[in-house]
Amino acid sequence: MTNYELTYLFYEAIQVGNGTMANYMTLVFGMLVTSYLAAHRLDRVMMWIALIIYSMFALGFCNEIFQSYSDFARLGLLLAERGQLPDSDLGWFGPVAVGGEPMYFIPKMVLTMTLAAYVGSLAFFFRARKTNLSSNTGPVTATEAD
Repeated sequence: MTNYELTYLFYEAIQVGNGTMANYMTLVFGMLVTSYLAAHRLDRVMMWIALIIYSMFALGFCNEIFQSYSDFARLGLLLAERGQLPDSDLGWFGPVAVGGEPMYFIPKMVLTMTLAAYVGSLAFFFRARKTNLSSNTGPVTATEAD
């Protein structure tokens, strides 16, 4: 591939990663709103069904985002190597100008962020459920939820 094609692919990879991240964050914030409004209305079986379905999609998104950012980082490293060649015209390109070291960190950082959002959303679900059940709001009482 030419340098132009690789830089274009680099930006396409980050665009896919960002789009997937936006979809994931929509899922997470949907879970937060649903948790606040309805977690206390679910009996135990319905709660676990909802959490399992949410977990499958959320962890699938986490994997997809990590893989996309890993591809992005590998392309950045490749372009950084090509940019160091004497006849390269990539001196303007970020990974060449800054160096490829940050590319090793980006996928791990993004994976940590997405998993933290997942764990935080689950914690929020259980906290909202406990708080609303203790105030006896909703059709499920604290004894029925246990």
